[in-house]
Amino acid sequence: MTELLIIKAKEGYYRFTDDGYLPCEMNKGSVFPLEQVDKAKRLCAALQQDGIADAALIKLTIIEEPYVER
Repeated sequence: MTELLIIKAKEGYYRFTDDGYLPCEMNKGSVFPLEQVDKAKRLCAALQQDGIADAALIKLTIIEEPYVER
């Protein structure tokens, strides 16, 4: 099992770059290992300060298992 953090707001997830951030779909969003929670919190707070009041830190839990077609 893997746990990652992602930042989500009403309009979707966010991808962070050196130039700023962009809203995006989940598969393009920036994810952070739990060890980087402080960085993720800072980025989330920056979004809120930019007027994206509903930006929130979300924990993703990934479980790997073989795909079985039904």
